Amino acid sequence: MTVANAAARLLDREITADLARSLSERALGGAAEEHAETESIAVFRLAREWFGLPTTALDEIIAARPVHTLPHRRHPALLGLINVRGQLVVCISAAQLLLGAAPAPGAQRLLVARHAGGRFALPADEVQHTLEYRLREMKPAPSTVARSASSYTRGLVSWGDRTIARLDEALLFEGLGRCLA
Repeated sequence: MTVANAAARLLDREITADLARSLSERALGGAAEEHAETESIAVFRLAREWFGLPTTALDEIIAARPVHTLPHRRHPALLGLINVRGQLVVCISAAQLLLGAAPAPGAQRLLVARHAGGRFALPADEVQHTLEYRLREMKPAPSTVARSASSYTRGLVSWGDRTIARLDEALLFEGLGRCLA
């Protein structure tokens, strides 16, 4: 058997659950189980509230840029369109959607998120950084928030002396889609 044939046989073998776990543990230095229990969120501020959105839902975080308004827009959260690397992206006020507040005119950053092939830009007053936390450390949202029809919060995450509302990305993107209707 040649080396090429042996390599092809090795690469073509079926990956079992045990083999996948073993490879993951080796690649992560034995921390596969611990890593599987964590999540990374981008922490950002709207008005005085802090939110977290999973980094898997984000394409990039960019500096604020001009928003080109749309005529006859129906939803107050729909701000218009922005240019992101040559592509027009819908810009929606997360402050309006999540807090019912008018967007702050001095938004510093834009979170560019992707869902089901669509992209949205969300102005934020401040973006701190990414935060990795253990899923078991997330606290449930208070019942007053959880019962609200407009709640986009999955749970609460502690970050220093602050509490971050970890957004439910499925509900958030559903709300962003309603802004376009």
